[in-house]
Amino acid sequence: MADEFQHDGHGHAAQNAAILLRVAQTMAKLGVAAFPRNYELFYEALSGRNPALTRDVAALGSYPVQSRIEEIGVKFHLSGFAPIATDVIRTDAARTISAVNQRLNNSIARAEAFAALLRQFIARLETDPVAGMSDFSADAGRMRDAVAAFEREERAFALSMNETVAELSGIASDIEIMRKASTRDATTGLANRVAFSARLAALYDDGNAAGPAALALVKVEGLRDLNESHGAAIAEKALKKLAPVFRKSVKKNDFVARIGTDEFAFIFHDVSTDNAEAIAQRIRACVEAVQITLPNRTFTSKTLSLSTGIAMALIASSSTDLITQAELALHAVRAGGNRGVLVFSAAIGSRATKTYTRHIA
Repeated sequence: MADEFQHDGHGHAAQNAAILLRVAQTMAKLGVAAFPRNYELFYEALSGRNPALTRDVAALGSYPVQSRIEEIGVKFHLSGFAPIATDVIRTDAARTISAVNQRLNNSIARAEAFAALLRQFIARLETDPVAGMSDFSADAGRMRDAVAAFEREERAFALSMNETVAELSGIASDIEIMRKASTRDATTGLANRVAFSARLAALYDDGNAAGPAALALVKVEGLRDLNESHGAAIAEKALKKLAPVFRKSVKKNDFVARIGTDEFAFIFHDVSTDNAEAIAQRIRACVEAVQITLPNRTFTSKTLSLSTGIAMALIASSSTDLITQAELALHAVRAGGNRGVLVFSAAIGSRATKTYTRHIA
């Protein structure tokens, strides 16, 4: 959301604050409950970035029921409504599976009834080989009608099963959409803090580091100033330009996530300390080469840079220890206005000041 820069700067930050105030006033006027997810929905509506969502919210009217608000939030896959969407998906899946079970039971019952009729007809032929032609004709007619009815029922069953497959495919699609919404950053499309926490914890599944991996915590230098001077839209534009740079800078089994307004985390697998530092320096150089064009300034652009703190998984005792070491390295490299890449060491740990406060983990 564009308001993630609201705490920095004055001019454009004040505009963001005004939007948030408008959201709160609108919700109060309409009698909407002050739930965090409702603020998210009304912010998106008032931002005008999604006209369809804006129209749906406008149609709510005064004092809308919460269930209708939640329908809209789920429909447009807003992250705050993910738990509700999960419940809806779970209910739909249970209903669909129950219907499939009933249809299968009915089909089995029909097949068994038809098989019993066949057995009766065969038994009649075997036990009464001299049955009259009229009797045989009547039995054959009943068998013909039974076969026709069975075929119709099985065709209907096949059609219903195809419809069920389509329903289940839709449910699977909804699950994937909500999974991405809950684990992806909306602005960059990269993994978010939730996904990062899970990936970081997986490094120490059995209590020990899974291998020679490195955690790099990155601060995008200049992004907050860009927002303060030129607005959240330009800052978001910059983030969207950085995202593909980050993706292309890591191997397939590596990981990158946006974990804060201007903070990112990388996990490099199968690397030494020198490797990790070299990768971080290369990413920094790629970022510094990105030109951010400014509004109404055709020949003027801005550049950004990175500060990076690195910690090695084999040195840390746990995921918590690893992120603490990376934070300390990042804090150290930024102290006094410095920029660059720094790998955690015992010396950095011993110099950690009492005023240092964890802000990423």
